Amino acid sequence: MNLHGLAFPDDLLYAPEHNLWLREEADGCLTLGLTAYGCALYGQIFAFTPKRDGQRIEQNRSFGVVEFAKAASSARSPLSGILHSSNAEVVRRPALINQDCYGSGWLVRLIADDLALLKTQLLTGAAARQAFAERMTRDGFDPQAEGVQVLGD
Repeated sequence: MNLHGLAFPDDLLYAPEHNLWLREEADGCLTLGLTAYGCALYGQIFAFTPKRDGQRIEQNRSFGVVEFAKAASSARSPLSGILHSSNAEVVRRPALINQDCYGSGWLVRLIADDLALLKTQLLTGAAARQAFAERMTRDGFDPQAEGVQVLGD
C-alpha cells in the first residue's frame, strides 16, 4: 500500500500511534522498525541507541532513542516483552533506517508477552492505511514540505 508517496507493505503489522511496523519471525520474535511515515517526519536519522539486549520493555515505554536533525525521540514499544536483539548495523550506520526502513533498517527484535493479544491490537491493510491517513491529517503532514523525506516502494 502507498499513501502520499510513502510505502506501507501489506505483509506487515502496524502500530500507527508509534509510527512502527512489526513482523513476526519464524523464531517467534517480532521485528520492529520505523515506518516510512516516521522516517518522513524525522528526516535524516543520525543515531539509534537501543536499550540493552535482554532488558524488559513495558508497553508504551522506550526501547531506544532515535536522534535526528535538531532533536531526539524515544522509540516507544507497542508491546510488553523482552528485547531479544537490536540491529547492530543500524547502530553503526543509522542512515540505513532512512534508506531501507522495512528491510535492513529494522530497529529491534522483541519477544512479546502475549502475541495473540498484540495481534488483535495491531493493524494491517486497509485499516492501517486509514489510521495512517487520519494521523497524517491530524499531524498536518505535507509530503511536499521542505525537509520531508518521502521513501517510496
